[in-house]
Amino acid sequence: MVQKLHTCSSQTALAVDQFPIVFNMVSKSVKQRKGKRKVQRKMNFWEANLEFTLPTRSKTNYWYIAIGDCSLEYKAVSIKDAPEMNYTFTVLNGNSHLSADEMGMTTLHILQIAISSVLLLFLGFKILKVLTDKQGTIHIALLMVASALVCDISSAVCELMHQSVYAFNGIGSYSFDCLASHLEAQCDAIIAMLLLMVGSGWTLPSDVVMLNSMMGAPNVLEKVFSALRSPIGSIKELSRGNPTSLFIVSFFISHAVLAQWGRTYDAEFDSFHSLENRPGRVLMYIRISLGLAFVAGVASVKNGGNCPTSLQSFLQQFQIVGLLWFLALPIVSWYCTKVMHPHQRHFTLSLGSAMVQSGSLMSLVWLFTADKHTSAYHRVTNISSENQSLSLDYSSTNTIWKFGKTKVRLD
Repeated sequence: MVQKLHTCSSQTALAVDQFPIVFNMVSKSVKQRKGKRKVQRKMNFWEANLEFTLPTRSKTNYWYIAIGDCSLEYKAVSIKDAPEMNYTFTVLNGNSHLSADEMGMTTLHILQIAISSVLLLFLGFKILKVLTDKQGTIHIALLMVASALVCDISSAVCELMHQSVYAFNGIGSYSFDCLASHLEAQCDAIIAMLLLMVGSGWTLPSDVVMLNSMMGAPNVLEKVFSALRSPIGSIKELSRGNPTSLFIVSFFISHAVLAQWGRTYDAEFDSFHSLENRPGRVLMYIRISLGLAFVAGVASVKNGGNCPTSLQSFLQQFQIVGLLWFLALPIVSWYCTKVMHPHQRHFTLSLGSAMVQSGSLMSLVWLFTADKHTSAYHRVTNISSENQSLSLDYSSTNTIWKFGKTKVRLD
């Protein structure tokens, strides 16, 4: 309404309240260059300081604050005579720069750190227990889950640091906020890639995931899933231009690119998952596409002809849960963008993202650390060193990586 009006007096008539800005002449010392030297000179400046408190409202209220010079309507001033004006405009929420939009975010990040830390300690205990066994080996999937947990914890810590600095100066720390976004992106990428690889048959015995195409020769889709069943072996062929290795590497790079692309938007806090900007929308399209690929991958294992009946039921449940993970964030982002008020979107999106992230991390920890009799998957998977007889030839240097006495199973 204000923008449609053309005079200062008609605009101020719409204001809930008005405050006069009174300028006073002040004298300040200013450094000026004289030849090759800098000299101190006293100069006069017009200066004004104004503070006021916005009234508290019981309901959500949007405030618009405008600064105008109504005297220009009564006295003509040439543009060449208009003085240069520098001003600082600050809005505080009580004594903090942190706005009401961020209420609850500190508690959310602390809970996120606590949950992921407990999971990381539990996973670390499991890994340490295996390493103390002379014959024990750990699967690289455990290290990938541990990496995702570290990224999740570090991201939340960095965002807390950014918020604390922002509450103090109203600017925050670009470095911490940027790092939080990148760590969050890599956590997402690790979880998505783990689900995609496990859904394609990674960690299952070779006789279960053996290609058994109805047409005789494997089709392109079957070849892709077959390569994802041995991802580390595919990555080793990166220099040869292996398509699967290129896909895996480019997948992680694309998440880093999207995170940095999101930093080019004028957002005061990490908005990596937001549909309000283009990189967020691209991320959601990637999630949906991978969800469909995940369903196809699980179906190829389940219907391959070599899958035990007992494992098929587990894979059916795993297919549903995994698809829900891929689609949960796009649904939450869409809901926040279309339904929630602008001041509610950041917290709601962060809450939904944290719940999806923590739920997936808990599921992966359970998937890779549960007892061998927990489910049909755990009875045949080669994650546990007790199932070596059911899996690939681990005497090969291509599948075992040794670091001192530590042995890591790769595929």
